[in-house]
Amino acid sequence: MKKRAPKPTDTAHPAPQADPRFAADQVDAVLARLSGMETARAGWLPLWQELAAQIMPRKSPALNPGGASSGGHSIGQPGRNDDSAVFDSTPAHSLELLASALGGLLTNPALPWFDLKLGRCAPDDEAVRRFLTEARERLLQVFNTEATGFQTCVHELYLDLCLFGTAVMHVEADPDCVVRFNARPLGEVYLAEDARGVVDTVIRRYSLTARQAFQQWGADCSAEVRRLAEDDPEAPVEIIHAVYPRTDRDPRSPASLHFPLASLYVETAARHLLEQSGYLEMPYMCPRWSKASGEAYGRGPGLTALSDVRVLNAMSRTALMAAEKMSDPPLMVPDDGFLGPIHSGPGGLSYYRAGSGDRIESLPVHVDLQAIEAMTEARRQSIRSIFLADQLTPDPARTTATEALIRQSEKMRVLGPTLGRMQTEFLAPLIERVFNILLREGDLPPWPANLPQGSLNVDYSSPIARAQRQAEAQNLDQAVRYLAPLLSQGDPFHLLDNFEPDAIARHAASLFGLPPDYLRPVEAVQQIRQARQAGQAQK
Repeated sequence: MKKRAPKPTDTAHPAPQADPRFAADQVDAVLARLSGMETARAGWLPLWQELAAQIMPRKSPALNPGGASSGGHSIGQPGRNDDSAVFDSTPAHSLELLASALGGLLTNPALPWFDLKLGRCAPDDEAVRRFLTEARERLLQVFNTEATGFQTCVHELYLDLCLFGTAVMHVEADPDCVVRFNARPLGEVYLAEDARGVVDTVIRRYSLTARQAFQQWGADCSAEVRRLAEDDPEAPVEIIHAVYPRTDRDPRSPASLHFPLASLYVETAARHLLEQSGYLEMPYMCPRWSKASGEAYGRGPGLTALSDVRVLNAMSRTALMAAEKMSDPPLMVPDDGFLGPIHSGPGGLSYYRAGSGDRIESLPVHVDLQAIEAMTEARRQSIRSIFLADQLTPDPARTTATEALIRQSEKMRVLGPTLGRMQTEFLAPLIERVFNILLREGDLPPWPANLPQGSLNVDYSSPIARAQRQAEAQNLDQAVRYLAPLLSQGDPFHLLDNFEPDAIARHAASLFGLPPDYLRPVEAVQQIRQARQAGQAQK
């Protein structure tokens, strides 16, 4: 994709540096807010560390990184994978399957998983329909383009969501590919909710090398970072990015300092304000699998399965020890009568005095490996069920099309609560954010003159969303079947006068996820009927 220069209407652009005293006050306020949010999150961190250690150890460095430290916060060690607590791969495999299934059901790159539709009282003419079709195709292209990184990082987001119950994605305007997506490690993000339970404050604490920091901010870096960029380019520098609602602003001003959301970048060690700007939409998507009232962080299937995972790892470790004892049992050796050390390996020779009746004997070990395996398999099956393997397993091949449809609908309905939360906290703000970035960057067709602002709605056409609509489609089918005997012989009771066929047809098309461009506009249908009537009148 051709590189472009940032436009004045970009989502976030730095404002001129503020008065040093005012900047110092802002930095102090951000650091104080971070301290409070860190205290509020302290109870969650040990739980996340245990989840990662027991299920997916490669997530551990992002939660409790080791190595060098900067400003009291340690830097991660890439490549570290301490799997000493894992003795069975079933939990990790089940987690991977659930995350992959969510990707295929919610944001499948091979399917149009959302659509843009008009709200009530919005004009439905050819120009508006063309705009909706072209805008949807452009949005899908952004999500499926390799340069934006969406399909790469969304799988990591689903892994965090299923394991920890909370995940974070950063969506930022990019001069090279218009939009850039990044899944951020949960360990570097701090969240806070507003009075409605919506995440409105995100503080991210992460590390860059001195060279990277200088590349991004240049002369705005502190003197120490500018020195490190020359003397020790790989030295770690801790950065804080704070995004929170701005209360003191002028809504009529186009300046970034008056955008609804403030954005501040701070060097922690030097307490230096690197950049201040703003956002028109929250750049961090923070979906939670489920959450208790008053908690800012979610709870996922990983937390539900944690007790079973602990037991499974302990049982697997015990089973390995039992099998090892059976294959290489402990020996009973007399304290006298043998010459030299005892060699119990293959081909080993142990000498004893001639005439001695002492012998080396194995200590009896009685282990029922079948019972241990049965108990272990029961734990594995429980973990698979918690990670929804029963709902996501394909049906047997010997089923009719109707049975397969009913079973699929029932399975997908189990994911209904998850779909609702994902739509509210991830998919809806994600599409809105990308749509607005493209619109401001001029990457969408011109906005139709007769289309009011805020008149577009997002319709999710993913397999889960379609399965949720199957119940309504079945109700429609049952109503038609029930009335069928009364409609025979030409509708003698005129029951069809109670129904609007056009509304039923359009509603059925929406239930089964047909694209809007498959249907003619209402005005076009009326013109076709008028032309047909005129042709019949002339005969």
